[in-house]
Amino acid sequence: MTHFADLSSWELAQKVKKVIPTLEARGVKVIAVGLGGLDQARRFAEVLQFPLDNLYADATGQCYKALGFSPGFAPQAGVSPYLKLLPMLAGIGSPGTIQEVLRGYIGDRSAKPVFEGQTPFNVLGSGYQRPFELATLRLSNMIGILPKWGQLCPKNEELLTQQGGCLVFRGEDVIFRHDDSGILKYTDVDALIAACNRTVSR
Repeated sequence: MTHFADLSSWELAQKVKKVIPTLEARGVKVIAVGLGGLDQARRFAEVLQFPLDNLYADATGQCYKALGFSPGFAPQAGVSPYLKLLPMLAGIGSPGTIQEVLRGYIGDRSAKPVFEGQTPFNVLGSGYQRPFELATLRLSNMIGILPKWGQLCPKNEELLTQQGGCLVFRGEDVIFRHDDSGILKYTDVDALIAACNRTVSR
């Protein structure tokens, strides 16, 4: 994941925690890593009800550097990471972010619904991500993050723009890899599950 106060981390964790029991029942060990210290990781797990046994904290970003994940926009610019976040939110040095934001508002016929059961979005149909559905989740997450920013944000502000990714291993062999290209461009969980299924089926 990215840092513990990032929308991307919240969205990914909300999806991954639902599939951990199924994957681990099939013999797949799920390990989630976030940028920040132990206190931030514990608070993140508490707020999102993410299993603490599956969560690790990287306070320095060394794991991300070793894996070659993108440091984000203009890593050597020598300016505040908060200033670098602004162009990233506009898609500069963050490919696909603008399209992903728009997808939250206009919907996506090729994606699953965000909310299950009876919701106001059902008037727009079912079986796909309805307009404003993902944007509503993101607004809810943002409301949850902002009051807790100081508790979740990494102490090292340089980590605010660090991107994450996902790897699936069979033994020491990497059989699936996704590198986040920018804000909100995290791993597709269905692709992750498919890769895990291929791993345990052999």
